[in-house]
Parts: sequence; C-alpha cells; structure tokens
Amino acid sequence: MTNLRTGQITDFASQGTEYSVTFQTTDGAEVNGTAYTPNFKKWHGYYRQIPELRAVINKLASWTFGRGIKADKKNKEKLEKIKGFGKDSARSVLKNLWRVALICGDSFAHIIKDSQGRITNVKPLNPDKISILANEYGIIINYEQEGREKLYSSEEILHFSYERIADEIHGIPFPEALEDLIISRNEAISDLRVLYHRNIKPIQFFEVETEDTSKLNSVESTINEAYKKSENVVISSGIIKEIKNTSVPQYGTLDSLNYIKFLVREFVTSCGMPEVIMGWGEETTEASSNIIYLAFQQEIEDMQLYIQEQTKLQLNIELDLEFPASLEEKVKQNNSKRGEGTSLDPKKDG
Repeated sequence: MTNLRTGQITDFASQGTEYSVTFQTTDGAEVNGTAYTPNFKKWHGYYRQIPELRAVINKLASWTFGRGIKADKKNKEKLEKIKGFGKDSARSVLKNLWRVALICGDSFAHIIKDSQGRITNVKPLNPDKISILANEYGIIINYEQEGREKLYSSEEILHFSYERIADEIHGIPFPEALEDLIISRNEAISDLRVLYHRNIKPIQFFEVETEDTSKLNSVESTINEAYKKSENVVISSGIIKEIKNTSVPQYGTLDSLNYIKFLVREFVTSCGMPEVIMGWGEETTEASSNIIYLAFQQEIEDMQLYIQEQTKLQLNIELDLEFPASLEEKVKQNNSKRGEGTSLDPKKDG
C-alpha cells in the first residue's frame, strides 16, 4: 500500500500527527431491554457556567417559540390548563422542555389527567432522575423516576428528544460535539488571566542580608501585604540587598485576545448560530447576512415543526409556532430589483 506523504519527503503517518475520531455505535435495543438516563448534571453544568453556550441555547429556544403559540379555540382551551409548577403558561412549559432537550438531549414532563382522561397539567421533570425503558425491539414502554416505585407509562410522559439518531431511544446533547472547544476557551481565558496578572504584578526575587528565619518571614509577609494593598514598603536598612530579577510571562507578546475571539467565533459557528443573530458580523454584507438569516430560519422552522408534531402526537393538542421575523419576501424583492429572479433556489435562478 502506498504511503501518503507531504512534499514526497516526510512520512507524517509515522509521526503520529494524523487526526482520528473515536468510533461510536448507537445505544440500540438489547435482548433484555434497554435503559437510558440522560447525563443532565454534566451538560447542565456547562450550560450554567459557559456564557456563550447558554446564550446560543437560549436563543435557539427563544427563536423556536418566536412570537408565541397560535391555536384554535378548542386547542387553546387545552393549552390554558397547562400551568407547570403553578405559575407557568403552556408556552413557558414547552419552551423550558425544549431548552432542556437541547442541553442534555432529552426532556420529560408528567402529563397529568383527570378521571376522564383529560389533560389538566403538564409538569417538567428532572432528566437526571428519569430513565427511559425500552423493550427488545427498541420501543419505549415505560419511564422510571428515581425515588418513585411505580413506573410511568409511555402515555404519562411528554418526551422531547434533540437529534435522535438511528435506533437510539434518546437524543444527543447539543454541547456534546462542542466540549473540546469549550475546554479550550476556558483554558485560554484562565491562561490570559495569569498573563495579565503577571504583567501587572510580576514575580520578584529579593536577596536579603539575613539568614534568620523569623526575619525572612517578616520581610516576605511585609512585601506580600504591600503587593495586595498596593502600598509602599518601609524596611530597616541593611535587610534587603537588591531585587535580583523580575519574572514576566515568557509569551507576554502573544495576541491572546484574538485567540480567544477565534475560539468564541469557532464555537458559535459550530453551534450553527450565525454571528448576525448573536449581534455581530464583522465581515458580513447586508446581502450575505440576509442569506445567512434565511438558512438559520430553516433550522428554526424545523425545530418548530418537531414541537408541533410532538404536541399533537403526545398531547393531542394542535398548535402553530410562528417564526419571529422572516426575510424571505425582502430577499425576493431585492433579487427582483437586481434582475436576479424571485427564486431563492440557485438552480431555478439559472
């Protein structure tokens, strides 16, 4: 077999520089049934502590529920019964569930019904305490809640899954593929904090003309306290001989801020979140921003369609989620003015 070489000289394959990913199978059905519990604690921690991740997930949830929920009189009456923890609306309950599904892949809510089988409430549950139970054919039959002896039937739980794949019985956490970027961003910010701190308060080495431990400790304490309070230091004559050197970070000239900006932009791009939606777009024209916005619109409308389908299938409630603000007509008009036709499909525009 021929080895792939760069420049016909160096065989990089033998130097361990090639990149590889871990092979991964699905959590498919097993002979004795399958159980799965979302790792909500982990991904919830990322959501609560990483501002960029939180902003992206919140925006996706907000855009999905756009201007609110539309429904006819019959379905509106059903929605009005949904109070969540008592002070929720149907919109806030469903938005909460979708945000949680983005965070850890799955979200669950208890569907509460009266004696005649009519829905009286839908209450979100903690995904970390819910296990999905499926039979040998991969069909969900029950949900188990930690601390509760009785199992929930599949009809008692409203279950949203984000990007479920193949035969899995669960969704995929939105931050899963972003974890390395998140860690790199945190490391960079931590290193930058040290870098700036050492430039302002460098580590200094003092040569002291005494070997008395108590005097050495006293001098060290005095200097350290002065650094903390940014005060002047008065020390008796003959104690300190000289400052031998000052330690400043070796890589103090690196453009660390640009590196962090790169990581943040890479993160946002990997999320599928256009910069213009996040509030910036340094090298984006109005025309390209419109097309980017329209591409984002398709993603949001797909999420809206999923919510609409699942509320119909699981709650027997028909609703409509309106997109916040579509630019489709505006783009068509602009293209028409430029003589580029009215279609958004490049193939149709010829």
